[in-house]
Amino acid sequence: MLSWITEQFTRYKPERAVAVRALRHMRSADRKNLFSDDIMLMCTAEGYWFEYLIYEQLIRIAEQTKTIKKIVRKGSDVKKHKTKRQLGTNGIYSADKGDIRVRGNGQDLAEVDLLLFDKDDRVVFCEIVTSPSDLKDLEAEIIYKKKLFGYLFSQDNVGFILFSSVDIANTQVVRRLRADPDNAYICTRECEVMKSCLKGMRIMNLPTQQENSPKLVRAEDLHTQLFDYKKLHDEALSQLYFAQEHDLTANQFFDNPSVSPLVKKVICGGMYPSAIKNLIQNYGLRIKSEQLTVQKVMEDYSKVIMAVDFPEIEPVVYLKPRKQRPYLKMVPASTGGFKYERPTPPRVGFYLWLETVKPGLGSERMESILNYCASELTAFPKTGRPERQPDPENLPKPKKGKGKRRSRGNVAGTADNQKSGCETQKSAEQVHNKVSGRHRKKSRKNWQKPHSTVLNKQE
Repeated sequence: MLSWITEQFTRYKPERAVAVRALRHMRSADRKNLFSDDIMLMCTAEGYWFEYLIYEQLIRIAEQTKTIKKIVRKGSDVKKHKTKRQLGTNGIYSADKGDIRVRGNGQDLAEVDLLLFDKDDRVVFCEIVTSPSDLKDLEAEIIYKKKLFGYLFSQDNVGFILFSSVDIANTQVVRRLRADPDNAYICTRECEVMKSCLKGMRIMNLPTQQENSPKLVRAEDLHTQLFDYKKLHDEALSQLYFAQEHDLTANQFFDNPSVSPLVKKVICGGMYPSAIKNLIQNYGLRIKSEQLTVQKVMEDYSKVIMAVDFPEIEPVVYLKPRKQRPYLKMVPASTGGFKYERPTPPRVGFYLWLETVKPGLGSERMESILNYCASELTAFPKTGRPERQPDPENLPKPKKGKGKRRSRGNVAGTADNQKSGCETQKSAEQVHNKVSGRHRKKSRKNWQKPHSTVLNKQE
């Protein structure tokens, strides 16, 4: 089916009727911005329109062949409803705005732009991009979604199609994707060229009635393998503790059949005051330019939770402010400790999971988790405490011809809600190697810097 669809989109030029049909899925504001002078608003609107354009075109193609058996409804073709987020919900569903998502214990595990099935009921998912910047973390997401849909539909090989309105064929990510026979890459004309057929039309008031094509199916009507994500999570957490206690490598941990590839993150638990004190004094928490103290955390935050991201095995800390509802997500900083990345709002399912977490993580367990994780954190003493000198016998021998090692990472002033390339952004190839079992856990001696290293509070 992949090669057949690729042939259908060769030198693709949308018909005006199909281009207009794609507009019915968009909000009035997005339709208006499709020809806006504001480049940011226009690009956002183009992204929505191009996604629905591919969806509408696939419906037209599917009606003329048996190669495509069914397409999952999305956008305006999904009956308007409000999804109540609650723990224990697992499976594929349609979100409030018609997006196709997979939920595990109430949290969104994955979202796909399109989902279709061939004549043999084999699933194929699609991603649609309109800018090279959309390739960020794309490869890692595809690897995870292939395992996810392979599990849900009991399928060894899962097909994937990447649609793009810009030529990204020569990027390393797309080259690796095209090397897999189960993947396909389709490049169309630019959105600016394709949407020209809409110029001069009144596109603000258009009918939004649902499509009645027999090829369309509801996401909730798909027959998938049942799973209990909470149970898979708890088993992965148990195996993570086992790996720590028996000093297993990351390869050995992920090779364990008890560790499900569906689990993206494990919540280790809420921290006791002793663990919070250890975390702040020996690692540190930074929100923008402010270095948090033990007293401030105890007074201003009601909960501190530690989690570990897979497959990076990277620690994450969540802070719950007493006077605010969102949790603050803290990620490792290359210069040491944890820094604020972004909030976790109440409207997401993962928020409900965090709300149920109780304190259960002591100082010793927290330390063992951080020692096992493959992140580069720099331990530093509490502000105002005399610097503890390292044991001279354990000092590393200086290398000849080498100057002082320069610290990695960006200086202050960069956006705190974005991960810098040095700090938290790993290339898709690194993630791919980790998932494929070709990565090694870093040496703990290299991971844990000397305790005497002190961070500048204003960095």
